[in-house]
Amino acid sequence: MRILFRTGLWLALASATAMSMADGFSLKRIPKVGAAVKFSMEATFQANGASGTLKAVLLEKTTGMDKDGNFTVQQSQLEASATYDSESIDVSARTPVTMTYKPNGQVTLIAGDLTDANAYRMENLGSLLDPGKQVNVGDVWITEIKEDKSLGTHGVHTELKLIGEEKIGEFNTIKIKGMSKEDFGDSPATDDFTIWINKEDGSLVQLESKWTNAPFPGQTAPIPATIKMTRLAS
Repeated sequence: MRILFRTGLWLALASATAMSMADGFSLKRIPKVGAAVKFSMEATFQANGASGTLKAVLLEKTTGMDKDGNFTVQQSQLEASATYDSESIDVSARTPVTMTYKPNGQVTLIAGDLTDANAYRMENLGSLLDPGKQVNVGDVWITEIKEDKSLGTHGVHTELKLIGEEKIGEFNTIKIKGMSKEDFGDSPATDDFTIWINKEDGSLVQLESKWTNAPFPGQTAPIPATIKMTRLAS
């Protein structure tokens, strides 16, 4: 599960998938090559003593999957607008970004501009990994991502809880709350999020996320931000 947004500012979060089972829910993603979905996104952030907003429509398409279950997702920006310090600002066009993931949802490669170490850190913080077991309403579990010095990333510890089932628009979803935290420094980057997953095909339906000390790509200092993404009706 993973959602990535960038336009000088890269807001990434994580996405996840789930399918209902008789004795619980599996969080393992089942990608469908060629499947494409659109999302609306609205973000607020603080930088250099002022606040800003960013709105966009994103297109995400699953572009490939190998025999081992590793899969690729391409994200494109269809439209975007922004304000900063109460003034409208131009949002540059962005080239599509392609992410490759392990079967459990951990990113292994990000292709596109601004693919620095912070891009991988943001993806790790925003990813909901398959715990490798089925979970039920009320269950609490933990996932871990190890430090990768070659990518410049830190370890990430994520605590999660399955809240229940909920109808979001036309979708029947599973609602999960999570808190991701890097194991680095005195003021680590964190992502406090709630995510709604489509029971039918495992795709992201809605995400609400609050970032603290977020290491956005291209930024020299971490910033706080909130983001909401909602899948648009098919």
